[in-house]
Order: sequence, then C-alpha cells, then structure tokens
Amino acid sequence: MFNFFEEIKKGLKKTDNEFNGYNIINMSGRLVYVEGHRGLLALSKELVVFKTKHKNISVVGKDMILEELSENTLKISGEIQKVEEV
Repeated sequence: MFNFFEEIKKGLKKTDNEFNGYNIINMSGRLVYVEGHRGLLALSKELVVFKTKHKNISVVGKDMILEELSENTLKISGEIQKVEEV
C-alpha cells in the first residue's frame, strides 16, 4: 500500500524520530488525517484526544465523527476548530 509520508521521508532521507513519529493533515477545517497515533484517550462529538510517541494531541470541533481507525491511522471529519498538543 502506498504511504505518502513514507515516500516523503525516503526522499528526504529522514526517520520517524526526525518527524516526531506522527503526521497530521488538517484539510480546510473539515477533515483531520493522522498517521502514527498510539491509541485514543477521549472520543466525543466535540473532542478527540489521542496518544503519539511523545505527546498527546487533541482535536476540538463540532459534530465530529471518527470515520476511520486502524492500528496507526485515524480520520476525523466534522467542523474542526483546532488541533493542539495537550
């Protein structure tokens, strides 16, 4: 399976440690895609908190839906207001 971030890392000759071990894409405040999460800590329509290797990340918004969850990726849609380290 093609992995966009892995291809970027190969091209730059960088490792996960040099990229904090996770990647987040916020698409116009309507969708957040994450690679490298290590589990969910909180899940509601207004707040999603997940672990990464070195920190926790929160996504705050309205009417959010967890559309995809796999071993290391997740996709959240809705009205995304902010994404921040907690």
